[in-house]
Amino acid sequence: MQRPTFRPSRPLKAAVYISFSLLLLTGAAWLYAQGQVEDDEWRKIPPLLMKIHGGAAMAALLVLGALTSHVTRGWKADKNRLSGVLLTAVSAFLILTGYGLYYTSGEELREWLSLWHAWIGFGLGLLLPAHVIAGRLIMRASHRRRHPDAPPRVARE
Repeated sequence: MQRPTFRPSRPLKAAVYISFSLLLLTGAAWLYAQGQVEDDEWRKIPPLLMKIHGGAAMAALLVLGALTSHVTRGWKADKNRLSGVLLTAVSAFLILTGYGLYYTSGEELREWLSLWHAWIGFGLGLLLPAHVIAGRLIMRASHRRRHPDAPPRVARE
């Protein structure tokens, strides 16, 4: 029997990186394009970016669901909890504010949601790599404690 691992499969990792990168890029591009809408050539760009952003959000929701076993194993093993909880909370906040942006009609509330959704979304762009790096460091330290005489592990590509 193979021991359980905290590492998501390569296809799942690729799905995480692709969907969240697409969210970050389309969100940043939308913010830039919004400042250019006075130019007729730019007028069609923000709606297109929002369609792509919405599709990437749907993919990210599927990816988050697929990560449930990763989260459960990490929680039970008491590994990387702080950044994992932060990632979960930030993701929930982005889901709720994204929903609010889609369905809210009040301009003042939409402005507030948009501002916080953007800033917290950019923060996720820093938090996700930090979680991955912290997890790798924790697992390496754990391996060294269990096998003090083992040669250093070579990183997989």
